[in-house]
Amino acid sequence: MHQNLASRLREVNTNIQNACAESNADFNSVKLIAVSKLQSIETILTASRLGVRDFGESYAQELAKKALKCPKDIIWHFIGPIQTNKIKLIAKHSQWIHSLDRLKVAEKLNAACKEYKKTVSILVQVNIDNELSKSGIKPEDMISFAQDIDSNFPNLNLKGLMFMPNINLNKTNQLKTFKNIQFLMQSLINLLPNCDQLSLGTSDDYIEAIKAGSSMIRIGEDLLGPRS
Repeated sequence: MHQNLASRLREVNTNIQNACAESNADFNSVKLIAVSKLQSIETILTASRLGVRDFGESYAQELAKKALKCPKDIIWHFIGPIQTNKIKLIAKHSQWIHSLDRLKVAEKLNAACKEYKKTVSILVQVNIDNELSKSGIKPEDMISFAQDIDSNFPNLNLKGLMFMPNINLNKTNQLKTFKNIQFLMQSLINLLPNCDQLSLGTSDDYIEAIKAGSSMIRIGEDLLGPRS
């Protein structure tokens, strides 16, 4: 397994380097997040030994279990829908939360982080293609929502935006979606210059996402192998 994971990591890093070269981006400006939901702790430890430091989880209880058993230098990203009854677990064990899309959740997260005497890095999830099956705020509500988060919740450090575009779009519509994402990102940066992190791109589209300016890509089975 170690050899296979190492080979997959080399391939992903090569693809990142090539995409960065094509778009004049710095390789070190793109953070690789290994999506480790439903992966074994052994797999996470193997990836960690190979130099992967950022891992993404979608379920609060699974995150908590893994965080307690894995090396302390791992950076945990919560990337799934946030259930209000799991907020304390998420706040306790995450350094990054990519999926904030409700003020009620922001209030509870901020209170939990204050209780734990910590600050977490936050991304606002935007439902760019208005899919009923996906979480996220509407694109037209992003600016006002981001201003609320930045102004009113001192334990939430707003860093940027997260997107999960419709993976079934054809190339023309995918390009249109990515252009819309770039416009939203620039609108946010114009207002809040420190909010420049873009979480965009999975196994299906991370090369195109990097070319569109993504600074965080979320790779699951293409990196860590089949889930158990």
